[in-house]
Amino acid sequence: MPRSTRHRQLARLAARRQAEKRRRQRQRTAAIAVATVTALVGGLVVFVAFTGGNEPGPGATGTPTPSTSPTPPASPGERTGTVEPSPGPDTVACGADEPPGADEPKPQFAGPPPMEIDRKKIYTATIDTSCGPIVVRLLADRAPQTVNSFVFLAQKGYFDATRFHRIATDIDVIQGGDPTGTGSEGPGYTIPDELTGEESYGPGVLAMANAGPDTGGSQFFVIYGKDGHDLDAQPNYTIFGELVEGLDVARRIAEIPIQDPEAAAAGDLSAQQPTKAVYIEKVIIAVSR
Repeated sequence: MPRSTRHRQLARLAARRQAEKRRRQRQRTAAIAVATVTALVGGLVVFVAFTGGNEPGPGATGTPTPSTSPTPPASPGERTGTVEPSPGPDTVACGADEPPGADEPKPQFAGPPPMEIDRKKIYTATIDTSCGPIVVRLLADRAPQTVNSFVFLAQKGYFDATRFHRIATDIDVIQGGDPTGTGSEGPGYTIPDELTGEESYGPGVLAMANAGPDTGGSQFFVIYGKDGHDLDAQPNYTIFGELVEGLDVARRIAEIPIQDPEAAAAGDLSAQQPTKAVYIEKVIIAVSR
């Protein structure tokens, strides 16, 4: 093996170990914070999501300090920070290469972003993946807030070099859009559901994942087969796009084995990670009419 190739591999491994170390450190810090707050309120259950702690302000001594104006809150759509991606599988699916920036921090934003799309225009998203392009017509007239957020994130490069983190063959779903690749993070804000009650999750549907009512963010899923209709009985996921090309690509991705089928069958969604990395190399938005 050439020395330069070996050096690159060692550098990548070190970067992934460092990212995983920082992720575990954040989890420990969050766990301590939640435990502390829970104890202080006498057992009150506290749910914490995407929030940061506040440090004590100056002026705690007897010496007067100059008055200062508080830092203004971030405006909707303003970048607020980053999150670290988790290390992915070493092998990339479909014979592709790891895209540039796969190990770099991913952005977070205040939001939801201002409404900037025109509902009367046609928006098309080309999702370039490790296994080929998936082209989607976005339904701006049906789900304007969801489409507006997706277009905003795509134009900010938010999805670039992120991974599909879930393959659910029981409901014919491939899922991506998490900046960390773990299935637990989002863009730093949530958007409301845009549901009709008559959603039909057939092959070629692009829908927004969520963790309950009005908790959508950036994670989305593509239905690649008829078993997606098993979701019809509980139409809880905003449909905001329809595939016009690339259903075969989605099915090719779905053929990749997952990491732990037994645990997945027992309900562990993290076990549905593919054994080979499937990257979203870039999402390109086109507007017509």
